[in-house]
Amino acid sequence: MSTKSAQSSQIPQPLLLTVEMSDGGRLSVLRYPSSTGAPAPAVVLITPYRKESATHMELLARPIAEGYEVLVADVRGFGGSTGAYSGVLSPREIDDGVELLEWIAAADFCTGRTALVGGSYSGINQLLIAGRAPRGLRCIAPWVAPADTYRDMWKRGGIPSHTAWGAYSFLNSTRPEAQAAILRAFYRDIVGTGLDGELFRDGSPDLASIRTPAFFGTGWYDYFLAGTVRAFRSLSGPKRLQIGPWSHEPFLTEERREELSRWLGHWLRVTGDDPCAPESNAVLWCVGEEEFHTHGGWPATSDIEWWRWAPVGEPAAVPILPSAASVPPPPPTQVHPIVDVSTNSGWRLWGEATTYDSEPCQEPVRLLGPVALHAALAVEGCCDFDLNARLSIVKADGSVRQLTEGRLRASHRALDEDRSEKTPGGEIVLPWHPHEAAEPVPDDEPVRLVVEMYPIYLQLSPGERLRLGLTLTRSDGSDVPADAILLPETVVLLPRVLSQPETA
Repeated sequence: MSTKSAQSSQIPQPLLLTVEMSDGGRLSVLRYPSSTGAPAPAVVLITPYRKESATHMELLARPIAEGYEVLVADVRGFGGSTGAYSGVLSPREIDDGVELLEWIAAADFCTGRTALVGGSYSGINQLLIAGRAPRGLRCIAPWVAPADTYRDMWKRGGIPSHTAWGAYSFLNSTRPEAQAAILRAFYRDIVGTGLDGELFRDGSPDLASIRTPAFFGTGWYDYFLAGTVRAFRSLSGPKRLQIGPWSHEPFLTEERREELSRWLGHWLRVTGDDPCAPESNAVLWCVGEEEFHTHGGWPATSDIEWWRWAPVGEPAAVPILPSAASVPPPPPTQVHPIVDVSTNSGWRLWGEATTYDSEPCQEPVRLLGPVALHAALAVEGCCDFDLNARLSIVKADGSVRQLTEGRLRASHRALDEDRSEKTPGGEIVLPWHPHEAAEPVPDDEPVRLVVEMYPIYLQLSPGERLRLGLTLTRSDGSDVPADAILLPETVVLLPRVLSQPETA
């Protein structure tokens, strides 16, 4: 019998609970009682994907087997939970999470210690709840979680992302009487709002305020990777980071189960070594070496040797297409397409209209950290366009492996210099775009787009090279093809590291 089957066979029948909220709404909760028969610490997951979903057991089977109280709750408006719905990740929804945790901590089956776990939506709601510091909450474990609802979830680079998520998730998951309100909140308010503002900020955590110990997990191919790394770096309290060779789903592997078990044991039962020790609190998979390495946190941009790669030596024409659909899609990757198709995530679904290769490496090169594309473009006859950029590895035999991506709407190119991170020489390597206004692209002067490409950890071998793939599509309402000129000032900044980490 497989380990997964053995764990599943030991899962007790859950008890159905209803917990009343302060405004009269009721949360529907499944409780898996501890096998110890005595009060136990509680592991809690709060989800819009229905508490009965079998996929939750991939994450919860082990905490159940280890004798924790495990509870799974529907957010209001979903499954069996009731109450007026006021939007995705609304303040009322986070109030519910705080009230539920404090109710559980005070229950006779709980020792008073609670933890939040879960991925994606159930990851960002942990950050929002932890910011309220509910009584009894000892730790959180957000997996593959965004940290900014505008930049990570709905408008990556100012371009609509995850636009299919509302229908895919809400129509399958909500109470019938709440569906109209939920779909209005998603498609009218979120999808229909182009610039950052109060709507998105209200649903994004204040990372600097969180003191609850946090264990972040993600993968190099997850579309929320940048948000996870940003959250890890922003928290000032105890924290741990694990990044593996994974995408968004399936987001649980045996390595993650082991890490989560250790994490919960330390904070809920005060067992084991400190997983947040600053010298070893980041476990990162190195692409190319195909193994985990242990690091002391995430490298500061000021501590990295920056490799400046200029992909074009002279002006090069790049078409601005009416639609990305006119470019043949890229070859399949190790990521299952359902991850992107089901949500219209904006990742991996676009082909490359033009590509540029670096010179082959003459010696091993190790890269760890953010990647920035400074694209200098001269454009005529197009006042706005979307730039999609992909970085891939071209192996010595000519095969190609997709590595990371970035995107930016040209009219959102404005930068907040103070919030952007720079090299010691002053070049931006981690741009911060305010996304508060749209500035048309001029005809009479070049524009510079500083594109955040998601971070990497990579060992390049001799003979391997990097490939930059670009696709530009109109976003000004016109379907007439146009041309841009990629100028020699274009540069890709890559984070070269010199120190050798420990193998995990």
